[in-house]
Amino acid sequence: MALGIIGIVIALAIFLYGAYKNVSTLYLAPLAGVIVAVTNRINPTDAFTKFYIGVVEESQSIPGTFEIGGLAGMLLVVFPTIFLGAIFGKVLTDCGAAGAIANVLTNKLILSAKEREAQAKRAVLAMLLIECILSYGGVDGFVTVFATFPVAMIMADKIGIPRRFVPAMLCLSCGANSAPFVLSINNIICMNILQTSPGAAPIPGFICFIVIEVGVYFICSKMIIKAMRKGENFDYGNCPRFGDDQKQKDHPNLLVSLIPLIVVFILFAVVKNASLALVSGILLAIILMSKYFPKNGEATGLGAWMGKVINSLNEGAVSGAGALMTICAAAGFAGVVQHTQAFFAFVGMLQSLPISPMVIAIILLVIIVAFTSSPPAALGIALPIIASSYIWTAAPVINPDALARVAAIAVSTFETLPVNGLILLTTGLAQVKIKDAYLPMFLQTVIMTLVATILCAILVIAFPGIV
Repeated sequence: MALGIIGIVIALAIFLYGAYKNVSTLYLAPLAGVIVAVTNRINPTDAFTKFYIGVVEESQSIPGTFEIGGLAGMLLVVFPTIFLGAIFGKVLTDCGAAGAIANVLTNKLILSAKEREAQAKRAVLAMLLIECILSYGGVDGFVTVFATFPVAMIMADKIGIPRRFVPAMLCLSCGANSAPFVLSINNIICMNILQTSPGAAPIPGFICFIVIEVGVYFICSKMIIKAMRKGENFDYGNCPRFGDDQKQKDHPNLLVSLIPLIVVFILFAVVKNASLALVSGILLAIILMSKYFPKNGEATGLGAWMGKVINSLNEGAVSGAGALMTICAAAGFAGVVQHTQAFFAFVGMLQSLPISPMVIAIILLVIIVAFTSSPPAALGIALPIIASSYIWTAAPVINPDALARVAAIAVSTFETLPVNGLILLTTGLAQVKIKDAYLPMFLQTVIMTLVATILCAILVIAFPGIV
């Protein structure tokens, strides 16, 4: 048992350090899984083919439903959200819809202020609104980063916001992925495992969403203003410049730009089908705003139209496939850990503690997401364990809707440690060192989400009638 625990810790350390050094998780995760298997006396071949790759098996707790396990199980659940979400985000960017929304918010909120500090506050608010709109429209967080990075850089350039705060400005919607009715991985997995709706526990969910977003706004804006008062300013450094052609790019009407987002939101909330919602949004964006896609080659007429649309779809598909495998690889590593005696011993010890089952769920979720840096992996592992003990029983003691909302928020906490893909992506785009940019990101994405997790748990336990 001791060797097994040591093996898990060593494998985790290698996994986190390797990710920090930009080693691909596509081969790093299975390597860490093999270390866990060997030190826990599991056949490495079985660990890779059964636990890492995984299979989707019928649940013994609820006949007719399926448990999520390993890479394959996670792929089945998150495929629509990540793959189609990436295509949707790329289409929104190429057709000019994302830029139209950004331009209106920027011009209305920022340029009307005369003082730099007031402009900085409004820039943070504008970025927060843009990111939340995209997140609520079903755009994946990684896609949102790519879509809003030029906007953040242009704002920072205009106002004089130090470049080291751009990554924090790209993480302002950290509460949106766990909010009710959002087409996010967190909500999708909770729906699949707990059989809940996208809007599970809406009142505590919206309260916590507001608490997070208000908190991140004040954290980011206050730290930016403090740095500006010390004389820090903006410089492009090694980043590409976004010139006047980016600012003057032709965009569709704001109302037309919002239609695909609204349709995705409504369809997901009503029909509860992520694939249908995203495909509908993609088709609407292409139909309504195809003339704004960047030209592809010298072709004219129907050929030119098809060329530029297909090019956008192709790039979105490639981006989605890469993000999909990165996320599922972490779930594969977690799947190996889940099948060790050391892990079962830890879970058993945790469940024996004389504390609320909801608190046990939070602790388990937070620890697993800190280990894997993967909310899908944490939800896929922890929710069946918690549900088997406290929901799928003759006398349930946890409301599935309450658990779904608390869990969705809880896995947004230690997800964003310095080795998380989102942290590496945003700091890499802005060409800043993690140590220079991470403090506001930590306060926004870890501390504020942790506060909201505790608040949500208190609300659903103390006031069960609001769920």
